[in-house]
Amino acid sequence: MRTRIIAVLVLIIPSWIMIPLEDRIQSENARLNYGTVRVTREMRDSIGQGMAIALLAGFRGVVADFVWIQSQGYFEKREWLRQYRNMEAASLLQPFSTFFWNIGAWHMAWNIGYAVSVDPANFTKAEGIKRQHEWWNKARDFLQRGIENVPSRPDLYYAMGWLYWEKYKDPCNAQTYFHEALEAKGAPMSLDTSFLVIRHMEARAMEKCGDVMGAYEYWKQLWFQDRTKVPEMWGVVEREIKRLEDVLNIPNNKRVFPKNQSKTTSVS
Repeated sequence: MRTRIIAVLVLIIPSWIMIPLEDRIQSENARLNYGTVRVTREMRDSIGQGMAIALLAGFRGVVADFVWIQSQGYFEKREWLRQYRNMEAASLLQPFSTFFWNIGAWHMAWNIGYAVSVDPANFTKAEGIKRQHEWWNKARDFLQRGIENVPSRPDLYYAMGWLYWEKYKDPCNAQTYFHEALEAKGAPMSLDTSFLVIRHMEARAMEKCGDVMGAYEYWKQLWFQDRTKVPEMWGVVEREIKRLEDVLNIPNNKRVFPKNQSKTTSVS
């Protein structure tokens, strides 16, 4: 009888101890379908079996951080596709963190994009340029998925605008995303790019897109803000207004800064 009791306990106790962990794994497995993405078998394969177990046990943030750090080592080894897969995995694990989407896209467009353009394995310069553009496209698609997951934050809209402005040389799409960044109603920017800078970028993109008069009116609107309430780089705004008044041949009597002014308008 004693032997039978011990045998039963040997079977029951481990099962009883494992119940909370199994419940947690099942709960976490159900929660892994969130945002607009789902953790797939391919993604689990890319992070490894050990990380997948930790993931299902509820350590999603820890796994995301580990996978992200690991991706940096792949860049140094010139294993860019592995780096991409890890950055994507980290973003999918923490889809509401703008950091992973933002910095991941930056790595693709700027770091990997440049690295593949000068890769000695390229047969021609044209091949390097083609590969670079492919990584720009990956960054664009990556940011778009980030925006779909975090539509209320300005960071990713600004990052997309900057990508179109700096890499694609497409001021019209850049203006659209700079404007979206200003209209976003979510939390403040997580990076050190102020809304003041984004306003200036939208005005410049508007001009480059062909709406010079619209840009002029935009700068004027910035100039006539309530200066007791709104921080601004007033010298920059004044310079842009004067420049566009010359470009547009604004009549002297309708200029914010008439030519016959002997002194520059001061800012109180």
